Amino acid sequence: MANRKKGKEVVSDSPAIGSSCSVDVDESVVSKPSTLPGEAFASEEEPLWKEMKAVTKDVGSGGGNVHFVCKYCENTFVGSYTRIKAHLLKLSGHGIRGCKKISAEKAREFKRLQDRADEVHNKKKT
Repeated sequence: MANRKKGKEVVSDSPAIGSSCSVDVDESVVSKPSTLPGEAFASEEEPLWKEMKAVTKDVGSGGGNVHFVCKYCENTFVGSYTRIKAHLLKLSGHGIRGCKKISAEKAREFKRLQDRADEVHNKKKT
């Protein structure tokens, strides 16, 4: 089944229908992806968001995956907070490379920050 956008119209070539049909789409109602600074996502439990320059969440994609740009290396990645953490803390086994622009000392600073956030999270659970 293929959908094509034609102006304000979405055209579907669905074999289940047997013919093409079109539906008017009000573009003011359709959700669009939004790009925000990483600080907008930062919280007490996920402080490393603030180290991301831009975060774009695709509307309707489900899950926690976003596109993010690292403030240090300027590379763009797709993933969730777990991958941001792996990138900044230079952790292996998460499908993302560690940031080459962060010193070992800066990575240790991020690790301490994340450890404190994990403590807060664990206290909330109990």
